[in-house]
Amino acid sequence: MKCTRRSFLKLAGAGVLTLTLGQLGINIDDAMAYAGKLKIEGAKEVVTICPFCSVCCQVIAYVRDGKLVSTEGDPDHPVNEGALCAKGAALFTMYTSDHRLTKPLYRAPHSDKWEEKDWDWTLNQIARRV
Repeated sequence: MKCTRRSFLKLAGAGVLTLTLGQLGINIDDAMAYAGKLKIEGAKEVVTICPFCSVCCQVIAYVRDGKLVSTEGDPDHPVNEGALCAKGAALFTMYTSDHRLTKPLYRAPHSDKWEEKDWDWTLNQIARRV
């Protein structure tokens, strides 16, 4: 993006206005809460546990039409009291990422290639080795 004198003055003016309104005591918390409600409006609330460590922080997942819409820490749970670590906070991003693996990959011993395998084969291999 090329920064022209005009765009710089617009950005500087918007920044000054925002800082001034904040200093005057105008609170945008209500607007932020309203915007957050719009995101999860009509979504089903599903309580689950963060999968990353053994602390078992409770997470509220919001699901609409079979798709994950949002996640947040459960404020009523005594372990995390609504707070999540960095991994737990990134749970939604990890789930919706394009880089997420959706099929099992297998690399044979002494091979340098990964092969896609189906879930039945993978679970049978795990069960046999355990």
